[in-house]
Amino acid sequence: MPNERLWVAASDQLAEGSYLRTEVAYTGEPVSVIVFRHKGRCLAYRNRCVHMPRQLDCEKDGIFDATGQYLRCSMHGIVYDPVTGASVSSLCNGQRLTPIGIFEDPHGVWIDDMRVKPLTRKQQDLPE
Repeated sequence: MPNERLWVAASDQLAEGSYLRTEVAYTGEPVSVIVFRHKGRCLAYRNRCVHMPRQLDCEKDGIFDATGQYLRCSMHGIVYDPVTGASVSSLCNGQRLTPIGIFEDPHGVWIDDMRVKPLTRKQQDLPE
C-alpha cells in the first residue's frame, strides 16, 4: 500500500524562521510534530526534547533560539542543529530529535513518512 501523505500547509503559510505544529499518529501513538522553514528548506521533527519528554515549545511559543540559527527547547535550553536534529549542547551532545519525512511541492508542504498517519477520532482526545 502506498504511503499516505498528510497536508501541512500552503508554502506561503510557512515563512522563513516560522513553524507550525500538527498532531499526528506516529507509529500508532498521538504526537506533536513541528514543521518549519530554515534557510529556505522545510524540515520536520517530532516535537519532543531528547533531554526530557517535553515539547520544544512547551514554555513559549517558539522553537528557535535568539539567533534564529538553532532549535531550542524552551524548558531546559537544549539546543539542536535544525538540519540534522543533533543536540549541540554539552548535555545530550550528539543525541537527535526524531526526524519526520516531509516534502514541498507546488501545492504546499506535506508529511510523507511511513510511520505517520492521521489521528483517529479516539486519538484526538488523548494528550501526548
